[in-house]
Amino acid sequence: MSGYYRVEKLGNPGVYVCTDNFIHDAESAAEDVGMPKARVVTVKAEDYYRLRGTDAEIMPVAKAVIDELIDGLKSPLTENEASTEAEKEDLGPVTVSGDTYALAIEKFNDIYLGRQWGDGLTLLPPTKEAVQSMLKGTSRSPDEIIGSVAPKNGIATIEKIAINAVMAGAKPEYLPVIIAAMECITDPDYDDLHVLTSTGSFNFAIMVTGPIAKELNINSGIGFLGYGWQANSTIGRALRLAMINIGRLWPGVNDMALVGRPSQQFYVFAENQELSPWPPFHVTQGFKVEDSCVTVSSVMGASSHLLGGGAVATWTPEDIMKNAVLMMMESRWGMATWKRGSSNPGPMKYILFFEPVLAMELAKHGHTRATLQKNLYERATIPYEELTPAEIANIQPRIVSGEIPEDRISVFKDALNPGGRLPIMDRVEDIRIVVAGGIPGYSFGMTFWREGLYAPTSDQTKLIWGATKTWAGR
Repeated sequence: MSGYYRVEKLGNPGVYVCTDNFIHDAESAAEDVGMPKARVVTVKAEDYYRLRGTDAEIMPVAKAVIDELIDGLKSPLTENEASTEAEKEDLGPVTVSGDTYALAIEKFNDIYLGRQWGDGLTLLPPTKEAVQSMLKGTSRSPDEIIGSVAPKNGIATIEKIAINAVMAGAKPEYLPVIIAAMECITDPDYDDLHVLTSTGSFNFAIMVTGPIAKELNINSGIGFLGYGWQANSTIGRALRLAMINIGRLWPGVNDMALVGRPSQQFYVFAENQELSPWPPFHVTQGFKVEDSCVTVSSVMGASSHLLGGGAVATWTPEDIMKNAVLMMMESRWGMATWKRGSSNPGPMKYILFFEPVLAMELAKHGHTRATLQKNLYERATIPYEELTPAEIANIQPRIVSGEIPEDRISVFKDALNPGGRLPIMDRVEDIRIVVAGGIPGYSFGMTFWREGLYAPTSDQTKLIWGATKTWAGR
């Protein structure tokens, strides 16, 4: 079981089976498949996860609940089970008063945090006046629907996003960036469900590119993934609160990250365009240089790979390139079972963060993003003689299914001959190169699935528009 609470309806009236540390959201999960009042049979998590290695080991666990399952399928519905009335949370206006403003704020936070409407940190009250002030940051209508937010598929409107931005402490001029990020996350082709609910520590990397990043003072230099920058911190927090309050996400309920997600408010940063020798990243995605954009990627937060740099050790550009290839080759695991739509859907994508000095040095030697992508793609290959029979056998089905791009099929077919070399990636473009950090800085990489588990893509770039308080993004 991975992440979002998934259940199967067994029979009629319907019985739902889950392990006990995934049960908290069982009834709402049952609602999703048309059974508001579910009968749930549980097994102990410590038994299921410890013993599921073989059929023989798991059999006693299954036998222990089989009679209860059969009884649940056969016995008549109770009056409560037959009811289709789902309990609804009271979402009416919240009125808070206190003898002093400080006491009112304290009571407000007690109520909101107690109802799981916050992230555990102190919130600012989303009063009517505060929300109206936030909405002045965009020319877009408060009623405009942006999309649905996983896992509960709550509908995100501009106004709802603004409410969460107020509570996060964001400025009105940040709102267009927050909206564009929400457009990425709620895009039907984007797999937000896996990132938000998986047992793994996936997270969103949210990169702002273009002139608006400088206007909003979004950090792109030293400490760009850290604290201390209002724009970075509150943009990320506004998005996190939107996931909680619109998507109804909560740790241990439907966010099942076993050790949590390393960056509580997502990774929010800007590309360091001032020190980059290349055009902005969003140009590689088909946008104009003068545009401002947000790119959201589903990164494996706990697996950043240091490539080199820093203020102590020496390095050369070739050292960094070699380490980048080694990082890419690590994703070979599972190659024999790569299959679209499976829990191991295919090759990775990579975001390579090049610190400015490295980028300038590579550019000095004539490299562009495109030449570096091609260089790395051609080096991150496996000799035919080192491929396992299972890896070789899995290539042809991936070609037939269309997973391998048409313009790369000949490369893969040639690789399946003595002396050939099989690329670790399907596409050259699956290597993303971003200039970020200060001087000195570290170069490092993040990985993410090329395809989502529940939707086609695991990254999106959207234009920032409708801004009213900055020159960029209007």
